[in-house]
Amino acid sequence: MTCDRCYKSLDDGEHGLWKCPLEPRRTAPVVWPDDIPGGVLMTNGICNEDGSPKRYYSRTEIREACKAKGVIPYHDVYAEGGNRMLEDSRHHTDWLKTSTAKKEKQWRDEARREARR
Repeated sequence: MTCDRCYKSLDDGEHGLWKCPLEPRRTAPVVWPDDIPGGVLMTNGICNEDGSPKRYYSRTEIREACKAKGVIPYHDVYAEGGNRMLEDSRHHTDWLKTSTAKKEKQWRDEARREARR
């Protein structure tokens, strides 16, 4: 017999909730609904041509409007933890290590100290 959580033989190791030797599969599939109850009002970016706000009632509508106007959706760029654009953040991190960045930081710190006096 095989474990219904990790699909490994029940003879190999302990099985069950929090005991399976392999990563257990998800307990339930997640379904993300496409509709947005009540809609969301967009006031810029993908609003009406005259600049007035436009209400969207589905995520597909928003995605198509972004493609039509050439706009990158916010969630494709930013996440809760910060910027998703890893190339930009890596470039910025590398730049912070350069001597120019260190000199600029030193100048900013000195200016702040002078302002406090």
